[in-house]
Amino acid sequence: MKDFSRNEYERLLSLSNLEIDYSELESEFGVLTEMASKITNMDVTLINLVDSLTQWTVARHGFQISSMPREECICHYTIAGTDYFEVEDLTADDRFKNMTYVRNAPHLRYYFGIPLVLSEGVNIGTICVMDRENKKLSPEKIELFKLIGKELTNKFKAFHTINILQHDLSDAIKMQRKITHNLRDPLAGIIGISDLIIDENETHTDDEINEFVNLINSSSKSILEIADSVFAELNNNQLEHYSTFNLQTLAERISQHFMPLAKGKEITLNLKVNPDKHHIPFSRKKILQTIVTPVSSVIKLSRSGTEITIDLDLSVKPDGNILHISVNSKTPKETHAMPGSSLLNLTKELVENMNGEFEYRQNQEEGLTYRISLPQAN
Repeated sequence: MKDFSRNEYERLLSLSNLEIDYSELESEFGVLTEMASKITNMDVTLINLVDSLTQWTVARHGFQISSMPREECICHYTIAGTDYFEVEDLTADDRFKNMTYVRNAPHLRYYFGIPLVLSEGVNIGTICVMDRENKKLSPEKIELFKLIGKELTNKFKAFHTINILQHDLSDAIKMQRKITHNLRDPLAGIIGISDLIIDENETHTDDEINEFVNLINSSSKSILEIADSVFAELNNNQLEHYSTFNLQTLAERISQHFMPLAKGKEITLNLKVNPDKHHIPFSRKKILQTIVTPVSSVIKLSRSGTEITIDLDLSVKPDGNILHISVNSKTPKETHAMPGSSLLNLTKELVENMNGEFEYRQNQEEGLTYRISLPQAN
């Protein structure tokens, strides 16, 4: 297969930084897929995001598919270009004639796709149309199709901006609650002491007055310390965005994303969730993007009949919980293929950027194992 590694690392990091949940885009992009099919008069339209190992179809028309290995996708070639990629007869092209969807239903023959360009040289995915008959798009339809592609790219950029704003809003709300909670006690103390001092019905000795002043001074310093702490947290951007994400919902998303890939290779995918901690919420920020590469890698490198186990757990600690993700694949009496160093480096960088820990191990006894630990701010 053609090597597209020239700027692959930058492309994958850009895709990860979008923080897109592939399962949430169908309703947003459904109209665009229908529009593309009508404009081009094609049977099938797919909007795909392509990572290191997998093509994720986030919206579709005329072909029910959610994902497939990257090497089995025509769009694997499209993301390597700067303009459109067209194949007038897939059955006559040695690169594609043996593809499952060409040889079998829906028996596709024509392909036209353009890359979704996030920035110069960084193509995160494609929009493509396909048909059961040999066709060729006119220049006018190609230009209209490209406009849809630009609209898609703009939407992806908008999603990224919205994610950032949501994180900032969540941080602001959380900070507001923290400030209110932390300031209440010292302010109440100052007000209480002041009321005692100014009460005309009360008389106080000089020692009592001095003690009251010292208490006010102490409470005032507490307020300043809180203000300094808040300022430091804002500058260091240490707050995390929380939502209703928990171990159970994470397991459901993993199953939704990866079960079709596993079934396609006749691999059993087992998900284990700590039942005592499945309900505890944690940050969803970049979690899915971080685990996509390890899980896809294990599925790709495992042979038919393999059992893959994904363990999800949470360590509850006073200074911040820790999310633990373990992915293990063991093929009896066989040795796994070795994952590429670029995949390991990508996962390692994503995890370390979240102040987490990443461990990779491969041996005859335990098979292929990834372990990820991600701290979650309180």
